Amino acid sequence: MRLQHEIEVLSTVIKDKTYGMEGEFLIETSIEIVFKDRERKNFYFDNIFFPKLSPCGSFFQGSYNLQKETYNDWVSINNQRCLLTSLVENHQLTLISEAEYNQCNVNKNYPYRSFNRLTRPGFSPNFSQAIIQIYVYSPGAHDFGSILYLERVSQQWHIKSSYGLYNQ
Repeated sequence: MRLQHEIEVLSTVIKDKTYGMEGEFLIETSIEIVFKDRERKNFYFDNIFFPKLSPCGSFFQGSYNLQKETYNDWVSINNQRCLLTSLVENHQLTLISEAEYNQCNVNKNYPYRSFNRLTRPGFSPNFSQAIIQIYVYSPGAHDFGSILYLERVSQQWHIKSSYGLYNQ
Protein backbone atom coordinates (compact mmCIF):
# COMPACT_ATOMS: atom_id res chain seq x y z
CA MET A 1 0.00 0.00 0.00
CA ARG A 2 2.83 2.43 0.86
CA LEU A 3 4.48 1.96 -2.54
CA GLN A 4 1.33 2.96 -4.44
CA HIS A 5 0.89 6.09 -2.30
CA GLU A 6 4.57 7.03 -2.77
CA ILE A 7 4.17 6.79 -6.54
CA GLU A 8 0.99 8.91 -6.39
CA VAL A 9 2.57 11.60 -4.16
CA LEU A 10 5.69 11.86 -6.32
CA SER A 11 3.53 12.11 -9.44
CA THR A 12 1.42 14.86 -7.83
CA VAL A 13 4.52 16.88 -6.90
CA ILE A 14 6.06 16.46 -10.37
CA LYS A 15 2.87 17.54 -12.16
CA ASP A 16 2.10 20.49 -9.86
CA LYS A 17 2.14 23.82 -11.72
CA THR A 18 3.63 25.75 -8.79
CA TYR A 19 6.81 23.69 -8.66
CA GLY A 20 7.06 23.20 -12.43
CA MET A 21 9.09 19.98 -12.56
CA GLU A 22 7.65 18.77 -15.84
CA GLY A 23 10.30 18.92 -18.56
CA GLU A 24 13.10 19.34 -16.04
CA PHE A 25 15.69 17.06 -14.44
CA LEU A 26 15.18 14.93 -11.33
CA ILE A 27 18.23 13.45 -9.64
CA GLU A 28 17.40 9.77 -9.31
CA THR A 29 18.66 9.41 -5.72
CA SER A 30 16.55 10.77 -2.86
CA ILE A 31 18.05 13.41 -0.62
CA GLU A 32 18.35 13.38 3.12
CA ILE A 33 16.10 15.74 5.05
CA VAL A 34 17.63 19.18 5.54
CA PHE A 35 16.92 20.29 9.09
CA LYS A 36 17.58 24.02 8.70
CA ASP A 37 15.24 26.88 7.87
CA ARG A 38 16.04 30.29 6.41
CA GLU A 39 17.06 31.70 9.81
CA ARG A 40 19.42 28.73 10.21
CA LYS A 41 17.54 27.43 13.23
CA ASN A 42 16.77 23.74 13.46
CA PHE A 43 13.19 22.88 12.68
CA TYR A 44 11.35 19.99 14.19
CA PHE A 45 7.76 18.84 14.32
CA ASP A 46 6.67 21.66 16.65
CA ASN A 47 8.21 24.34 14.39
CA ILE A 48 6.63 23.33 11.06
CA PHE A 49 3.54 25.39 10.21
CA PHE A 50 1.44 24.76 7.10
CA PRO A 51 -0.91 27.74 6.66
CA LYS A 52 -4.35 27.54 5.09
CA LEU A 53 -5.42 30.26 2.69
CA SER A 54 -8.85 31.81 2.65
CA PRO A 55 -11.09 30.95 -0.32
CA CYS A 56 -9.91 34.11 -2.10
CA GLY A 57 -6.29 33.11 -1.51
CA SER A 58 -5.25 36.25 0.32
CA PHE A 59 -5.66 35.80 4.08
CA PHE A 60 -4.58 33.00 6.38
CA GLN A 61 -7.27 31.22 8.34
CA GLY A 62 -5.44 28.79 10.63
CA SER A 63 -3.20 25.92 9.66
CA TYR A 64 -3.36 22.28 8.64
CA ASN A 65 -2.97 19.84 11.49
CA LEU A 66 0.19 17.87 10.67
CA GLN A 67 0.11 14.63 12.64
CA LYS A 68 3.23 13.74 14.62
CA GLU A 69 3.08 10.23 13.12
CA THR A 70 3.35 11.72 9.61
CA TYR A 71 6.46 13.66 10.59
CA ASN A 72 8.00 10.62 12.32
CA ASP A 73 7.34 8.42 9.27
CA TRP A 74 8.98 11.03 7.02
CA VAL A 75 12.08 11.19 9.22
CA SER A 76 12.40 7.39 9.51
CA ILE A 77 11.87 6.62 5.79
CA ASN A 78 14.56 9.15 4.86
CA ASN A 79 17.28 7.82 7.17
CA GLN A 80 18.89 6.30 4.09
CA ARG A 81 18.98 7.56 0.53
CA CYS A 82 17.29 5.43 -2.12
CA LEU A 83 16.80 5.33 -5.86
CA LEU A 84 13.58 7.01 -6.96
CA THR A 85 13.55 5.31 -10.36
CA SER A 86 11.08 2.64 -9.27
CA LEU A 87 8.81 5.28 -7.69
CA VAL A 88 8.63 7.76 -10.56
CA GLU A 89 6.23 6.83 -13.33
CA ASN A 90 6.07 10.27 -14.91
CA HIS A 91 7.87 10.41 -18.24
CA GLN A 92 7.65 14.19 -18.47
CA LEU A 93 10.97 14.76 -16.75
CA THR A 94 14.47 13.37 -17.12
CA LEU A 95 15.93 11.20 -14.38
CA ILE A 96 19.68 11.69 -14.09
CA SER A 97 22.36 10.19 -11.86
CA GLU A 98 24.40 12.14 -9.33
CA ALA A 99 27.40 11.90 -11.70
CA GLU A 100 25.36 13.30 -14.63
CA TYR A 101 24.12 16.13 -12.39
CA ASN A 102 27.67 17.02 -11.38
CA GLN A 103 28.75 17.01 -15.04
CA CYS A 104 25.81 19.24 -16.09
CA ASN A 105 26.50 21.58 -13.18
CA VAL A 106 30.16 22.00 -14.20
CA ASN A 107 29.32 22.20 -17.91
CA LYS A 108 27.09 25.30 -17.48
CA ASN A 109 25.24 24.45 -20.73
CA TYR A 110 21.96 24.28 -18.84
CA PRO A 111 21.60 27.79 -17.33
CA TYR A 112 17.80 27.85 -17.50
CA ARG A 113 17.04 24.26 -16.57
CA SER A 114 16.09 23.15 -13.08
CA PHE A 115 17.63 20.25 -11.25
CA ASN A 116 15.18 18.82 -8.73
CA ARG A 117 15.80 16.68 -5.67
CA LEU A 118 13.17 15.01 -3.47
CA THR A 119 12.97 13.11 -0.23
CA ARG A 120 10.65 10.16 0.04
CA PRO A 121 7.24 11.14 1.41
CA GLY A 122 6.19 10.49 4.99
CA PHE A 123 2.60 9.36 5.59
CA SER A 124 0.02 9.42 8.36
CA PRO A 125 -1.03 5.93 9.55
CA ASN A 126 -4.24 6.03 7.47
CA PHE A 127 -2.52 7.54 4.38
CA SER A 128 -4.68 10.67 4.49
CA GLN A 129 -1.76 13.12 4.67
CA ALA A 130 1.84 13.23 3.53
CA ILE A 131 4.87 15.51 3.65
CA ILE A 132 7.83 15.60 1.28
CA GLN A 133 10.83 17.90 0.89
CA ILE A 134 11.77 19.41 -2.47
CA TYR A 135 15.01 21.14 -3.42
CA VAL A 136 15.36 22.93 -6.77
CA TYR A 137 18.64 24.24 -8.16
CA SER A 138 18.88 26.26 -11.37
CA PRO A 139 22.26 27.65 -12.51
CA GLY A 140 20.60 30.71 -14.10
CA ALA A 141 18.12 31.49 -11.34
CA HIS A 142 17.49 31.17 -7.63
CA ASP A 143 17.36 27.84 -5.83
CA PHE A 144 14.81 27.01 -3.15
CA GLY A 145 13.76 24.32 -0.74
CA SER A 146 10.36 23.59 0.76
CA ILE A 147 8.47 20.95 2.68
CA LEU A 148 5.15 20.24 1.00
CA TYR A 149 2.02 19.18 2.86
CA LEU A 150 -0.36 16.96 0.89
CA GLU A 151 -3.80 15.56 1.67
CA ARG A 152 -5.64 12.72 -0.02
CA VAL A 153 -9.13 13.74 -1.07
CA SER A 154 -11.39 11.36 -3.03
CA GLN A 155 -8.49 8.98 -3.72
CA GLN A 156 -6.29 11.77 -5.14
CA TRP A 157 -3.37 13.61 -3.56
CA HIS A 158 -3.39 17.41 -3.50
CA ILE A 159 -0.67 19.82 -2.36
CA LYS A 160 -2.37 21.95 0.27
CA SER A 161 0.48 24.04 1.68
CA SER A 162 4.24 24.41 1.92
CA TYR A 163 6.81 25.35 4.52
CA GLY A 164 9.55 27.40 2.89
CA LEU A 165 13.06 26.44 3.95
CA TYR A 166 14.97 28.95 1.85
CA ASN A 167 14.86 30.88 -1.40
CA GLN A 168 18.28 32.14 -2.43
